[in-house]
Amino acid sequence: MAQRTIRLACMVCDRMDYDGITEAQLEEANRGGWVDVQEAQGYAEATKTYEAGETPPGDSAFDWWTHLGYCPDCATE
Repeated sequence: MAQRTIRLACMVCDRMDYDGITEAQLEEANRGGWVDVQEAQGYAEATKTYEAGETPPGDSAFDWWTHLGYCPDCATE
């Protein structure tokens, strides 16, 4: 079974419907209109949690994605 370790988000609207997809699904998303998709961080970094107040400088609990790009809706704007 393919691992679902890709967490794709749009750089504009931050949609989450591609959270937990496979490499094949990422390729399908690209064919479906996602553009400029780049890996932003690894899965371990995207799922790492910190105790309150212990987040290292430059890290954010809101950076849940592994890949960022523009979804079809935002790419046409």
